[in-house]
Amino acid sequence: MANKQIGLVREPDVGELRQEWGTVVENLQGIDRDAAAAVVDALSVDHAGTFNLFYLLRKHYWTAEGAEFRQVAEFLREAYRRTRAINDDLAVRIVELGGVPPNTPPTLQENARVHLEAEDLYDLRTSLEGDLEGYAVLVAEMREHVGLAEEVGDPGTATRLRDHLRDLEADAHAVERFLEDDALVGERRDG
Repeated sequence: MANKQIGLVREPDVGELRQEWGTVVENLQGIDRDAAAAVVDALSVDHAGTFNLFYLLRKHYWTAEGAEFRQVAEFLREAYRRTRAINDDLAVRIVELGGVPPNTPPTLQENARVHLEAEDLYDLRTSLEGDLEGYAVLVAEMREHVGLAEEVGDPGTATRLRDHLRDLEADAHAVERFLEDDALVGERRDG
């Protein structure tokens, strides 16, 4: 399958394939394989979404400008680091449940509900509005996935997701506060 992905992904010529993408094997968590597969599918969406949100936040950190760019850029740097840590934790949980996390550009984008921004640069207000939309999508999905994890008897995943939701919701509120400020207007920052 990897060699059919637009030439972006290479398939090793040597080495042993341990598990194919899209499969779920027995896990050490004591979760039934079918239940684990449902949670892996849900976490794959969250994992891909946090990956895209990480890229959005990092891009906006790189390009922040305006009267309050230092304060906003500092927040964005910490937010993208938190988001990346959540992304890594979700990938680890997918593996613990017997799955393989999305890990190539095609599979990440296929699973993501948080959309990337175009390559262009936009004003800070527009960028933050896009970030807030990404947070909203991700938080709504994770809330649903807490319920799924509880329903199938996976309290470990439910707890992890609740912890991540606290961080994501706090960051989303911070973005909302920045957007309330009329000072988010274009003023080029000095190198």
